[in-house]
Amino acid sequence: MLRNYLKIALRTLWKQKGITAINVVGLAAGMAVCLLVGLLFWDQVTHDDFHPDSERIHRVTTTHQENPDPYAPSPAGLAPVLRDGVAGLETATRLRRTDRNVSQDNRGFRAQGLYAEPQFFDLFGFQLEAGRAAEVLSDPYTAVIAQDFETQLYGDQNPMGRTFQLKEMGTFTVTGVVDRDAYRSHLDFDVLYSFATLQQTRAEEIESDWDRGYAYYTYLRLAPGTTPADLAPTLRQIEEQYLPPPSAEGVPPEAFRLQALSALPLSELLPNEIATGMLPSVIGYFLGILALLVLVAAAFNYVNLSTARSLTRAREVGVRKAVGARRRQVMGQFVAEGTIVSLLALGLALVLLQGLVPLYNQLSIHQTLGAQIDVRQGPLVYGAFLLFALGVGAVAGLYPAWHLSKFRPARVLKASAQSETPGLGWMTLRKVLTVLQFTVAIVVIVTAALVYQQVQHMEQRDNAGVRTDHVARVALQDAPMTPFRQEARAVTGVEQVGAVRNLPLDGRTTTASLHSAHIADSFASIYYPADYEALRILDVPLTTTDEWSEARFEDGQVIVANKAATRTLGFESAKSALGAPVMMERRDTTRQVRIAAVTPNFYIRFSESPDQPVVFRYDPAGFRAAIAEVASSQEQAALTALSSTWQQFDSVNPPDVRRYDEIVRSGVVTPIAEAGGVLALVAALAALIGCLGLLGIATYTVQTRTREIGIRKALGATVPSVVGLLSKDFLWLVGAAGALGLPLAWWLNRLWLRSMAYRIEMGALPFVLSAAGLGVLAFLAVGSQTVRAAQTDPARTLRDE
Repeated sequence: MLRNYLKIALRTLWKQKGITAINVVGLAAGMAVCLLVGLLFWDQVTHDDFHPDSERIHRVTTTHQENPDPYAPSPAGLAPVLRDGVAGLETATRLRRTDRNVSQDNRGFRAQGLYAEPQFFDLFGFQLEAGRAAEVLSDPYTAVIAQDFETQLYGDQNPMGRTFQLKEMGTFTVTGVVDRDAYRSHLDFDVLYSFATLQQTRAEEIESDWDRGYAYYTYLRLAPGTTPADLAPTLRQIEEQYLPPPSAEGVPPEAFRLQALSALPLSELLPNEIATGMLPSVIGYFLGILALLVLVAAAFNYVNLSTARSLTRAREVGVRKAVGARRRQVMGQFVAEGTIVSLLALGLALVLLQGLVPLYNQLSIHQTLGAQIDVRQGPLVYGAFLLFALGVGAVAGLYPAWHLSKFRPARVLKASAQSETPGLGWMTLRKVLTVLQFTVAIVVIVTAALVYQQVQHMEQRDNAGVRTDHVARVALQDAPMTPFRQEARAVTGVEQVGAVRNLPLDGRTTTASLHSAHIADSFASIYYPADYEALRILDVPLTTTDEWSEARFEDGQVIVANKAATRTLGFESAKSALGAPVMMERRDTTRQVRIAAVTPNFYIRFSESPDQPVVFRYDPAGFRAAIAEVASSQEQAALTALSSTWQQFDSVNPPDVRRYDEIVRSGVVTPIAEAGGVLALVAALAALIGCLGLLGIATYTVQTRTREIGIRKALGATVPSVVGLLSKDFLWLVGAAGALGLPLAWWLNRLWLRSMAYRIEMGALPFVLSAAGLGVLAFLAVGSQTVRAAQTDPARTLRDE
């Protein structure tokens, strides 16, 4: 029976090669996108599955007072307390991140590092290529290095027992080697430094970290049979015993929570997140929904085309039933056809996937996250692909099979059955599917257009409040600020050189606590250490007092505050705040400063309102970078010269000289632009699939109305009138899709644009052009068939009538 199904299905599909090609191409496009997202999800869910008993591994997150959102870190002293006889635990360990450069033989290397305890190799499944797990991290100033980093440091030499230097810490001895690239884990490191080094050099910081809990990470493995709920009472006892009381100043930790290791992929990234390679849930679900939309649109096409063919298949079904076929046998035949089409589409989708995966891996956001995927997977993945294709084929073919198999032989075999055969007219379901297809296409096309406009808006940054063009940022690293600045000022093309820690829109901020006599409680403000020249380079407009000068600002006793800060400090106007005393707390140091200048509010991040308190202060201890204003005509030469000048003061570390506007672009604008590119691709696929579906249905509709067209032309109908007659039903459906899709697109895009503080205003042009463009494509798809039918000679059409 199955062999017969397949033989007849192949013959039928070959006979209708055009429609089969439309179905295969449409399903292949949808499948390729779905398979790409499936590979991504597979990569995510298999992260960290190599650890022994990984289902029992959890990390401890913390919530802080007056902040319901959990943080990824936890206090440094928590892991030893958990290891000290807590029932239900096998082991616990703690980590701390560092990205300081390491050096060897006067050569600097960028390195992602973790301070780790000996329990690290007991809890996690990383296997050492050299060294003994119980000993490699037991002593201060010892380290385990990754194999690829070992090659950078020592070439082909044996690394065991050799040394390297870690900035501001000292000399470390290599006691172990691990092949980090062999594992897919959220813990990314080039070097594991012994935690005993911190215990020796920062014992006081570790002891007092119960009051902060922002820098260390705690992982544990539950004993068999123990659940997180079983450990909850113990965690409550530790909170009561070790954490500061609710009345403590600041925002110390307040409560502990357990987060399963398996819950990290496709979850919300927490503040101070240590995990890398994890795709945020918003991005994952966004990609998943887009993939399903394309696949559903392709499946709609198959259903539409199959039901549209009901006239040509009706007599076939009638004959089958007349000779004894049961309904389930007829349904099996049509489901077999759908399955074959789906398998053919899978083959084409796998070919398309070879090109999609490299393009996906080049997206900057996934390179930053480390969420790269590989099309070369094991038989389990491709077995899942095969089951996926069979499922898609069965589901897509189910409705046509059910619809076509219900024809009655006595009805469809009558000579007059043609006008009565189910499927000849426009069925309600087919109308609905067509409208839904084009509704989805309109929504995606409008969204892609608005994303493009938003990207252009952020690229221009005309009213962001700070200057980003023709400014270079030079990371100081080990170079001293003052001597480097003196030399940099002499570089051709460099007009000014200032000092900063972070910059607006670069994604990094620090805070300081402010208080005045006009308010009851202090509040946290964005804090930018900067010098006078940096303010001029950033082109921040200032309202100042008569005493404002470079010397006045750089004596460290005054600050520049934005209007939001003065308002939060309780001043009625910016003018009334000038010269007023303010208490500033930074790193446990409180000092009185005065407001010497006020600046308008500006954007710290594109996604956040500019109405946030911000202060600038001259703070040489906080300077981490120099910024230089460069002439536009000599920009590239100036950047190269700045790099060479910097190397005169730091010959160990690699230079880090970047354009400020490029930093902003790569951090925010590029990922959104790439999302717009993905949307544009999906929009093109949705439009293509929708138009292919209309093309196929128009082809069959024209075939069913051939004699009608011949009679109309014989009676004097013109080509335009016949084209209009045949096209109007299709174009009405596209119009209905526009009426439904445009308001939906407006509502959905309004939601995501509201999350962007620096955003465009939605105008009518993208909506009108998107709908009009899709309408033109639909008319071309339909018109290619209707025009040909309208131009057919009626004598030829009616010859056999």
